[in-house]
Amino acid sequence: MTKFNLIIFTLLVSLSVVSQPKNNLDFPLGEQITFKISYGWFALGEATMSLADSLIVRNNETFYHSYIDARTIGLFSWLGGVQNEYWGYVNTSNYKTIVSEKHLDERKGKFDQWNTFDYNKMQTYVKMMDYTKEYPKKEVTVDLNDKSYDLHGTYMYLRSKLWSGFKPGESILLNTYWEDKLYDFGMEYGGKEKIKFDGEKVEVHKFYGLFPISRTFPKEKAVVVWVLEKDGMGIPLVIEADMKIGKVRCELKEYSIRGKSQSLF
Repeated sequence: MTKFNLIIFTLLVSLSVVSQPKNNLDFPLGEQITFKISYGWFALGEATMSLADSLIVRNNETFYHSYIDARTIGLFSWLGGVQNEYWGYVNTSNYKTIVSEKHLDERKGKFDQWNTFDYNKMQTYVKMMDYTKEYPKKEVTVDLNDKSYDLHGTYMYLRSKLWSGFKPGESILLNTYWEDKLYDFGMEYGGKEKIKFDGEKVEVHKFYGLFPISRTFPKEKAVVVWVLEKDGMGIPLVIEADMKIGKVRCELKEYSIRGKSQSLF
């Protein structure tokens, strides 16, 4: 996993801490959340998470069509451009993804991946094409468990759970499927505090990302997420990841529904 992909993976699963709106679906169709990502004073990239305007229907079940786009911008794009796209169909009732795809276009080459999930056998069938290798094609089977979700499912599952009467110090733990492995991941509620955002001082909910200590994350609670609660929903405002390479900051750029920008304050 490249440094930029690791940053994107970290930030995307951390962006999950958004509560459900008050309707028969947990998330508004046509929702789009765009973030700017910076490394110190440098603009590193942007990431956009969006849902299609309509649901997918398969075998009498309904699914969100989740789409994620992550890309470098500015100087980092010129030095080594990255354009990564991810999409998946996520069950509206249990947030289990049935199919997903990943398409990476980076300076070193391209990588494609297709996933099909079988929850009766608790396995994922994976096909990968790494065009930087002499033999690019790889097919594997990954075992799942009851707490395993892919990137899209993790995003949806945590969004539906983290506002359910949590007290400071309480957490949710699960396994996030990425590439061909399961990774331990969780979020811990840190309570309320006030931060300054876009010239305003606002009260937010604070969450910590829970990762095993590693060379990438050399200390506990290396990822912090600040979330604004608005009209029964939560909107992530700022995410900071304290990584070995330095502090990466992700800040809300725009929140919209069906193409209409939504005012936060």
